[in-house]
Amino acid sequence: MEVLDGTTIFWLIALGMVVGALAKLAMWDTTIDMVPNLAAGVAGSLVMGGVTVSLQLPGGFLFAMLGSLSILFILNVFHQQSEEVH
Repeated sequence: MEVLDGTTIFWLIALGMVVGALAKLAMWDTTIDMVPNLAAGVAGSLVMGGVTVSLQLPGGFLFAMLGSLSILFILNVFHQQSEEVH
């Protein structure tokens, strides 16, 4: 990943959506809904992908996936459920 062009942004968004959907499927009812999971996955992927491109680091998609997973982990672990759900 050398430049942050339209193709790279598309693949970063697609990667974030896949990671967000897989995180929701893996954790079933214990997490937030699907749409916030997808949004957090895309945000983490775009941020980490942009950082790796700007720093000229190799393995940009790997870092983007790790960024998505870390944002999703933080979001889902600190999610507060109401008393009615318990």
